[in-house]
Amino acid sequence: MQLNAITRKSAFMAIILLVMMLVAVALRYCFTPFAMELADSAFRERIVSLVVAMMIFFGVGIIEGKVLVRSGLSSNFCALPMPLYGVLACGVFLSPQTLTTAAASLCFALAMLLLLRSLHRAGEKDSVLFFSMLLGITVLLYPPCIVLAAVIPIAVLTLALSVRQTILMIIGYLTPLLGASYVMWYRGDSILEFGRNLINALMSPRMDAVEEIPYVAIVIVALVTVVLVWGGIFAAVRPDKMFHLARVRRSLYLFLWVSLVSMTMLLLPSCDLSVCAIVAVPISILLSFVLSILPNNHSTIAYWIILALFVLHLFVE
Repeated sequence: MQLNAITRKSAFMAIILLVMMLVAVALRYCFTPFAMELADSAFRERIVSLVVAMMIFFGVGIIEGKVLVRSGLSSNFCALPMPLYGVLACGVFLSPQTLTTAAASLCFALAMLLLLRSLHRAGEKDSVLFFSMLLGITVLLYPPCIVLAAVIPIAVLTLALSVRQTILMIIGYLTPLLGASYVMWYRGDSILEFGRNLINALMSPRMDAVEEIPYVAIVIVALVTVVLVWGGIFAAVRPDKMFHLARVRRSLYLFLWVSLVSMTMLLLPSCDLSVCAIVAVPISILLSFVLSILPNNHSTIAYWIILALFVLHLFVE
């Protein structure tokens, strides 16, 4: 048995590992938060909110497993997105706004799951509508998610959606934002007040200066980057037979562009540690795909080094 088979092939073991990760991160956050987490906010999340947030993170991990299966990026069943999402969303840093962050990550993951229905059903309308509505809700939860609006034209181009589906996505995305504007106008504010508040939230720095970033966090990010780049090179040199399927290529391009778009949140002044849980949604899918196409010895080594660094990061800042 391959060393990574317990979480590559077994959903049960992947779920157990994800639960263990979330419990370990929650305990670490309660007793020894990192300096960057303390600098991110002067207030700490209440225990009840933290528990609910971890339950939401667990749900997102399960959804990530379904997203990989529905995308077709794995020729066989693969449960790797569950623990990998746990590492990337919570294992590097945990935002003090844990509940809001978890809710935004959940909306983003559900949106991607709904969007992938259009791969199998031509002319799908309900899914793309609710996909865009969930993207709009992420902006209400975490303003830097406004950059995810670029996912709509990306989806139109990569998935070859129709004009009707495009119009539905635009309407769905604007519905939560216009609804929030109406609520603020109804209670007596200006109709433009929501827009002004959104711009202020985007332009206002959220994180205080921190002298240094934890070394283990840097190593985790560097390793994930190296694995993704190596996977891209390996796929270009030795393309898999699955690349001949149009829907597989579309899914790969979709998640590649969505990952790049989500990382542009780092350029916004208001970006804080919440970005980890948002970026983890597409990156964990790409990382799982790369580990599934690499030779077993390469993927096994990379996978267990990532898990070992996660454990080390619990004790070393």
